[in-house]
Order: sequence, then C-alpha cells, then structure tokens
Amino acid sequence: MKIVIFAPHPDDEVYGCGGSILKWMDEGHELHIIYVTDNRVLISWGKEHGQLLEKYAKDFLNLTEDEIAKICLTEAKEVSKAFGFLSEHVHLFEFHDQDAKNQINLGVKLAKNIIKDAHRIVLPSDNNNHPDHQATHTIAKQSALELNLKDTEFYVYAIYNVIKLPMERQIKVKIANYREKLYEIMSLYKTQLALKDTRLGWQTLKRKRSERFAIFSLKDAEKFYNF
Repeated sequence: MKIVIFAPHPDDEVYGCGGSILKWMDEGHELHIIYVTDNRVLISWGKEHGQLLEKYAKDFLNLTEDEIAKICLTEAKEVSKAFGFLSEHVHLFEFHDQDAKNQINLGVKLAKNIIKDAHRIVLPSDNNNHPDHQATHTIAKQSALELNLKDTEFYVYAIYNVIKLPMERQIKVKIANYREKLYEIMSLYKTQLALKDTRLGWQTLKRKRSERFAIFSLKDAEKFYNF
C-alpha cells in the first residue's frame, strides 16, 4: 500500500501520526512524506509569544530566517530517515512558514504527482485555526479532487482542533509499542524543542497509547467538519 503523509511543518508528523508511521513502516507499506513549510519563523514566533526557552534556543537566537529554515529542513530529513522513509520518498515543498495559504495552487501542482497512485492519504483536519495546517488540508484535498482519487482512503488527524465524527467513522491505531522510539525521534527536532509547549508535548509521547483518525473517502469532501 502506498501511504502519503502531509505535514504542515516539520514535527507535525510526529504529533499527528508518528506512532502510526512507525507501525505502517513495520507492516511493509510504501510511505511518502510531504513537508509543506520550512519553519523559518519558529524562533521569532517563539520570542513574540513568550514560548522561547533560551536555554535550548541559544544556538538559534542570532540566526536569520533563511538560516533557521535550512536547519529545520535538515532536521526534517534526519527525522524522516529515523522513521525509515527512503530519501526519494521525502518531499520538501519549502513554502515559507506562515505563508502556505498563498501557495495553494503551487502546492496542488506539486502534490498531484506524489499522490496520484496513493492508496491512503494522511492529512491535517479541515476547519483548522492554524493557517498552515488549513492550507495543507486544502492542498491535499484539492489535489485528490482534481485527480478524482475515488478509491483512495483519507486518514485525517487533528492537532489544533478536534475530530467531530461518529465513532464508527473513526479508527484508533494502537502505538504503545512505538512510543519510546517516537520520543527519541522527536529529540532530533532541536529547533522545535526550544519552544515551551513543544517540549511539554514531547514528554506526553512517553505515555501515548494510541492515535485517532477520522476516515473519509473522496465522496465525503466538504460534507463533514474535518473533511
């Protein structure tokens, strides 16, 4: 099975579906990952919102956004390798952080060639209050609609909002056996772990037992809150 994961930013794959990625790898599926943005404003955003932990951010404080972006994308490559992705299955759109909403058309063009033969697409939820997450959802769904991927299944994960769907339309993937490895993989994101909330979330990975997805088909598009 070919599975394509959309990550709005490097680290969203860890928190949204990281344990499932490891499980699907063990099951022998062909996995691809798309990193949509480059996290270039991570440090400046952390400063502005009082999220920065200077103890962990000291190496990044005096860098330009271009330099931060280069580091973040290098981390994403290291993380994808730790997950087990083949290098040719790692796709970097390199859209500027916080600007994905202005890159929808290009995103669709880039995504279509990657997802055209996908059996499963894993994407962030619709109705998302984070603009990059919402843009990523739009790119993934619009690409699938234009390709008419009527036989593809869609696994939607929720980070900044909730899944609003009857339980029979959801699936829970048990990941307890993968949480230690997931915790270790997240440790490679040194830039992300310079933020308070991300570092707190990192600790929860040790206790995580499952991941929940809303399951859709293409005919469900625009009919549900999450899709």
